[in-house]
Amino acid sequence: MLDRSSPVPLYYQLSEILMARIAAGDFKPGDLIPTERELMEMYAVSRITVRAAVDELVKRGFVRREQGRGTFVASPRVQRGGPTLTSFTEDIVSRGFRPGSRLLALKHEPATGRIASELRVPEGTLVWFVERLRLADDAPIALNLSYLNLPPYVTLTQAELESEVSLWNLLRSKGIRMAQADKSIEAIPADEWEASLLGVRKNAPLLLIEGVVWDANGGAVEFHRIIARADRYKYYVHAERLE
Repeated sequence: MLDRSSPVPLYYQLSEILMARIAAGDFKPGDLIPTERELMEMYAVSRITVRAAVDELVKRGFVRREQGRGTFVASPRVQRGGPTLTSFTEDIVSRGFRPGSRLLALKHEPATGRIASELRVPEGTLVWFVERLRLADDAPIALNLSYLNLPPYVTLTQAELESEVSLWNLLRSKGIRMAQADKSIEAIPADEWEASLLGVRKNAPLLLIEGVVWDANGGAVEFHRIIARADRYKYYVHAERLE
């Protein structure tokens, strides 16, 4: 219960209580949380305190508001990052979701400008472009654009990409193994196309993850742009201080 003698603000204590109840399964993804009035009565607090507590839950991604309907428990976020290089599919499975993928485009085209620079190839070199909508339990979670510098004998087909959810697994079956990656992450607003694919409103916050993936010989295999829903995607970083 709330500790009214604590220096911790009541709204923050209430948000922590509600988060603990969500974590314990009292409220499951998709459930309506109690109304403002019900929370006021349950915890003997003011409407201002309840609203501030729910705002905190929204900010942390535990709940989402739907105008005219109420406040619902949000689906868990897919968590990525750490010292081990893993694929999207591996991360989805490790979090208990069912991975999915919808192929939007497959092209074999000349690399120009930034693509050639990131893949360390001369402009005009033929690279593969694969655009996919990534899914977690059939819900859209990210738009994935991959530019691949593959040996001439390696080809990709629509049938392969539609039957194999993991691009990296498909490449591994062709003898291409990913070894390390460099990534950058920034926040961007959703444009109309991204919003329609990901099921969010225009200008909703998204995460843009850009990276180059290298093979064991130090060759740049993939440059990717992942545009992910900020409410369903979370990155974490492990760091150690060297004295």
